[in-house]
Amino acid sequence: MGTQSLQEIASQKGDLNNMRIGILGAGYVGLATAASFAARGFEVVCADIDEKKIAKLQIGELPFFEEGMKEVFAASSTPVIFTVDLAKACTCDIVFCCVGTPSALDGSADLSFVQSSARTCADVALNALFVLKSTVPPGTSRAISADVEGKLRVAANPEFLREGCAVADALNPSRVVIGADDPLALSVLLDLYSGAGAPIVSTNTVTAEMIKYASNSFLATKISFINDIANLCDVIGADVRSVAQGMGLDDRIGAKFLQPGPGYGGSCFPKDVRALMHLGQSVHMPLRILEATTAINADRQALPYRRLVEAFGSLEGKRIAVWGLAFKPGTDDIRDAPVLGLLRQCVIDHAECVAFDPLVRSLPSEFSEVEIANSAIDGLQNADALVIMTDWPEFAEFDRARILQQMSGTCVVDLRYVLR
Repeated sequence: MGTQSLQEIASQKGDLNNMRIGILGAGYVGLATAASFAARGFEVVCADIDEKKIAKLQIGELPFFEEGMKEVFAASSTPVIFTVDLAKACTCDIVFCCVGTPSALDGSADLSFVQSSARTCADVALNALFVLKSTVPPGTSRAISADVEGKLRVAANPEFLREGCAVADALNPSRVVIGADDPLALSVLLDLYSGAGAPIVSTNTVTAEMIKYASNSFLATKISFINDIANLCDVIGADVRSVAQGMGLDDRIGAKFLQPGPGYGGSCFPKDVRALMHLGQSVHMPLRILEATTAINADRQALPYRRLVEAFGSLEGKRIAVWGLAFKPGTDDIRDAPVLGLLRQCVIDHAECVAFDPLVRSLPSEFSEVEIANSAIDGLQNADALVIMTDWPEFAEFDRARILQQMSGTCVVDLRYVLR
């Protein structure tokens, strides 16, 4: 069992820093959550079954790049304990589940990691507070509670972290959403976040889980909307950057997520949109806007390759320079990055690909034929075409004339609209 009962924790108003926080999962969400609680002086135990990842963390190395995370861990007065022993984290006073929920083949969320984490926790910490930070379909908290036969108090506390800003978002959240069907669990979490300095939305678990899915799906829709507008602007001769600027100045719309590009990617939007669509279909309520969102996104991701084919016909033997591998700037994450489809098709067509990204220095073995350049300029040498896939700020320092001086060809595909 945990070091204290939930009743004892709930009675400690103003003395919550004595609590021990358990984190299951050492990915972006788990480590950002661990860093934020450690910065507030809590004792934190972070567990993951990946031995290599934990070994790195134990010597102060991160398994990925995330701005400011290493510094927060180093500055914490109470060092975070990293372990492969899940039971050690489960015996803490509050256990946050931050494991992955990847897409299953049918588009639904694969909840196997969440389920196994809850069962492990139920086995070693009867009546513990088990808090789902993992993004899960509405109804998951209640299903998990039933699965462990009520041995855990299950609550939902979805994260709203942006990769590249995850630590800043965890330390200074835009809002805190707490979903609890148990009054005692709600009381503890309200106290835990009372000093967060952010608006707190307290509701039931189903609603909290829905808030997360609705938020990500709306942002994905906003991206697909401006990409659809960009397609039209390219045909009629309008400047989509000015269109986005003019739209964004309306505070009912806002400028964020109105940057045209080759489509959304990453670990969240694709799988969350698919999961919410699957949920809608399962209850015979198809989400037609999201169906359009995903269709537009797929078409936009295919556009760079179509532009190359339009320019060259056959890509065989052509040297294609690609700037940007991460799905967005500020991270080295290439999960579901739009560039992967482009590289995959270029390899199939026997093109010679050379890629540069400020943070991504390697690719999966599937892309062993893709050369990694040491700099943006190096990647341009003898290139027949350049495709810009990530809007890293340093790319905006180039103009077309300078780029064309380095290339053999003249084809530039800039779906990020970063060039002058």
